[in-house]
Amino acid sequence: QRLCCVPCAVQWILLRRGLKLFEQEIIGKALGLIIPPKYKHLFLSRIKISVKKPAGGYGTKETDGSKINKFFKRHKIQLKVKKIFYSELKDVQHVARIIADNLKRGNDIMIITYLAAIWPKKRNGHATLATEIILGRNPKVVVGDPSFMKKKFYKLDLVKIIKGMSKEWDGEERGFYVFSKK
Repeated sequence: QRLCCVPCAVQWILLRRGLKLFEQEIIGKALGLIIPPKYKHLFLSRIKISVKKPAGGYGTKETDGSKINKFFKRHKIQLKVKKIFYSELKDVQHVARIIADNLKRGNDIMIITYLAAIWPKKRNGHATLATEIILGRNPKVVVGDPSFMKKKFYKLDLVKIIKGMSKEWDGEERGFYVFSKK
């Protein structure tokens, strides 16, 4: 669904773990999804619509994991999420180890980055899921991409992903979310 990269990623996590599924619109509404009027016809439920582009752009308004955790609690889903902010990251090898350790434990990693750091013409934040880490001097992450306009799995340079998490792009600090069992 358009503007639903975060809800879609959450939906994929629920699917992978064999948990109860929810429509992206239901997840999106719980996470503060805001859409422009031109996409209203694509949504069945009452999603917040704004003519003026919100700070940080259209899409979900989850900033720290609290809305996702509230959604899990409300629906009795035995998962918790913790956000690791860009400002908490030391260097690329530190981030690579965090991702590798969490994937090894069976946790899910949702990456939130600004796409211009990867593709200079893109001007928005985006969520993907880390599915594999390729360690080395220049680590790569194989991501699952919920966008309906992209390949579903591809490699990204971890240095560029991290760069896109900084505030330098639009003033919003991004990072990644670690999903684990309660």
